[in-house]
Amino acid sequence: MVHLLCGVLGLVAAFGALPPHGSMDFDGDGYVGKADLVAFLACFGGPGGSLPVGCTVEADVNGDAHVDLADFAFFQRARGHLPIPLKDSLGSAITINSTAPYNGRQTCGGCHDVDRIANGFLFQQGRTDTSGQLDMRDDYYADGRFWIKSSGRYGKWGQSFRYLLAAKENTRPSDMDQTAFAWVRDCGGCHPGGGPGEFDRDGKLLYDEAAGQFGYERLGKTADEVALDGDYSLLNYTTGEVTPAPWNVTGLSGPDCLRCHRTERTVRSGNDMNFIWRRDVLASGATLVDQSGATVPAFAAAETAGQGWFSRIDTAARPPVLQIDYAVGVQDGSLLADDDARAFLSPVSVTWPPKDRACWGCHPFGTITGTVWFDDRDVLYRYFNRLSDDDPANDISPENSRVCTVCHIGDVSHNFGRGNSLQIHYRDELDWTNLRDCRSCHITTLPSGEPNPFKHAAAPEYPGQVTIHLKMDSPGETQMRLSCQACHIPYALSPALLFRDITIPGATGTTSQYLSADPLDPSNPDKSRWYPSFAWKTDSDGLERLFPVNLWITIYWGNWNRNGTPDDLSDDIITPIPVWRVSQVIPVPLPVVTDDNGDGQLEINRPEEILAYIQLLKGNDALGVPVALNPVLVKGPRIWYEDTNSAGLVASFDHRGTGIPITSYPYVWELDHNVRPVTESLGYAPNHSPEGCRDCHRPATHDAPVWDRLVLVDPFGPDGAPVYEKVRAMTGLNPP
Repeated sequence: MVHLLCGVLGLVAAFGALPPHGSMDFDGDGYVGKADLVAFLACFGGPGGSLPVGCTVEADVNGDAHVDLADFAFFQRARGHLPIPLKDSLGSAITINSTAPYNGRQTCGGCHDVDRIANGFLFQQGRTDTSGQLDMRDDYYADGRFWIKSSGRYGKWGQSFRYLLAAKENTRPSDMDQTAFAWVRDCGGCHPGGGPGEFDRDGKLLYDEAAGQFGYERLGKTADEVALDGDYSLLNYTTGEVTPAPWNVTGLSGPDCLRCHRTERTVRSGNDMNFIWRRDVLASGATLVDQSGATVPAFAAAETAGQGWFSRIDTAARPPVLQIDYAVGVQDGSLLADDDARAFLSPVSVTWPPKDRACWGCHPFGTITGTVWFDDRDVLYRYFNRLSDDDPANDISPENSRVCTVCHIGDVSHNFGRGNSLQIHYRDELDWTNLRDCRSCHITTLPSGEPNPFKHAAAPEYPGQVTIHLKMDSPGETQMRLSCQACHIPYALSPALLFRDITIPGATGTTSQYLSADPLDPSNPDKSRWYPSFAWKTDSDGLERLFPVNLWITIYWGNWNRNGTPDDLSDDIITPIPVWRVSQVIPVPLPVVTDDNGDGQLEINRPEEILAYIQLLKGNDALGVPVALNPVLVKGPRIWYEDTNSAGLVASFDHRGTGIPITSYPYVWELDHNVRPVTESLGYAPNHSPEGCRDCHRPATHDAPVWDRLVLVDPFGPDGAPVYEKVRAMTGLNPP
């Protein structure tokens, strides 16, 4: 490492005019921190003072024989990392003229416990537990859904509703869908590397570059023996052909430290280009080349591309092109070069904690829940970025905002503070850990009677009279329990997705189409806001409360297995049919399908449309295997199936409450951001008068904006019109 091998004097010599970045590491640990500050202050003598014994060049940076404020300014600039030598995947030093991708594990692993860090839940995505043990299996929840293989995103069908992770062992291509290689290629943009990008489900490196071996070879297996292995094969979604996964061509997607810890991020039109460059290079898979046409290992090179260290990137070209060029980093100041042309990461390029831009590339809450950020309409964003005071000089810009980590605190294992998800349950033991939630900042006294040590000085205590809606006085009481968010996030501030329809490629719907600023009239032309539904969730104190949520509707084709008990739905399984297999028999929408609601998208909703698809889905794929024995259309809460005794030969039923384990409806996204101040919250009236209660309580008319608001449950019924339900019906609650 440069810190230990070169030492302080060597760095000063190597970088010449850059001593402020490398001459204050008194304890030689590679980091300029508190211990170094103590050592520096011991040498500080002020202007004209002589150097105390033992204080030499480390403190007297400018060599004027005394340690003064000029040297202190150098110290302030040096705080943080010393220049870090870039290394490739084999641990070799990278020079400025090199085209080898830099490797985060090798570059940062000399000082940081990368194995521990990369076992954090964001890296593993459900692959391992907190101890690092593999935690994957078919039918993870033991409820018949064999296609669910973990509790996280790696192995769980969700969000895109397009791919199902292929099993580790398969008997035929028709049983497969997205393999591990394709997961990195197609979904790795929102994955910081490590976990599934490096290791197979036996715990072996997918490809050991130094040894030139695949992980299965370490177990004594041959390529033929893993031809249908979900870790070492690649499925062609057009032909159904399975080929070996070319991990040896792409390299591995290791922990990408700078994905989050890069100081300066390139933002264009509000888009984090560091995220986009990395994502697009991963998506290139085995086809990426440089300007000369030579192969570039896309998975390994994505880290380098994400930092902008290239002279050319064109992922839309065929084949896609990436020309790695570290000289670009030297020019923009993110990299340094010594006299031997070795490349070093400049200390000013590394930041902790990460900036908000690093989070929002993978957490686009605007699209998911209608959340605004980098926007002073959010109370927390405005306060912590000093936009609430009258001094514009101290405002923190969107590019430098670090508000996310104020509440979502990370630990040494990089398990970041979080609440709990109603949809994705992985590492639930970490729920509400290291998170500054509403109570931790606003409550003065803990339930134990002890003062709350985390009470924020600027956070007002909630008024006592509202506690009637926060807890029950006794276990048998049926008092309504509302979360803080239920009232303080009364509506969303921007449009969000409401459904994904994978029966028609690319079809989606948004709140602007189906909801409005009037919760009782979705057709109102005012689309400036929209109102969420509610769902029960365990709060930070262990009590179940209602939280505001956006309920995504999913529309897809399934195969209905009734398990020989047609009168008992509780043991039935409806397996999502992989999109590639649907495309085998229906490559383009059928002519019978029309746009009944005039939104510019086709939709399969009329009985004749549904029946035409069902009949074709009984056919064989390109490999001669039936796509489905009993195909059905899953559309929100209803299952549509062929029924010769019904008009139109199609019938449906509501699957809610039947016991059929369909967790894709509703796909629940909680609204946890954009809290509104008390004057804009539900139940508020001037001086807290009883009039505010009418937001929820209208016993004479039952038209309360909260419980009588309309929530979309089906974007298009048989007549093409949207289908809504009241919150009263959806929650089973009926307040007067």
